[in-house]
Amino acid sequence: MAPPRDGNNYYRRRNAQPPSGRPVPKNLGQRGPRDYSPPELEDDFRPPNPGNPVAGAKPGVVIGALLAVLGIVALVVHPFLPLDLPGWTTAALIGVIILGIVVLFMQMPSKRAGTDDGAQV
Repeated sequence: MAPPRDGNNYYRRRNAQPPSGRPVPKNLGQRGPRDYSPPELEDDFRPPNPGNPVAGAKPGVVIGALLAVLGIVALVVHPFLPLDLPGWTTAALIGVIILGIVVLFMQMPSKRAGTDDGAQV
């Protein structure tokens, strides 16, 4: 029964020859690429804590987005409710969605802030 082999240390301690058919390691006492570890760097980077996106938004943008999103949700859920709603409910919900989209378009800036063409590297 052969003694257990633990890599290159077996050959180095025993001064034995490797079995035939197996290549002889050339760097028995040297460090290899797997022994490399990068130096520890002091990293003082702290990722920014993203705040509440609604807190800094203009009220018109928040109202327009709520009207559009909640109108779409109500339009999808409305047929499945076990309530007897009037016939004009669907038209009113479509009007709320259109109103929300119009409010959002009115909040868009009319002029560009910069004079560049937008290409950046």
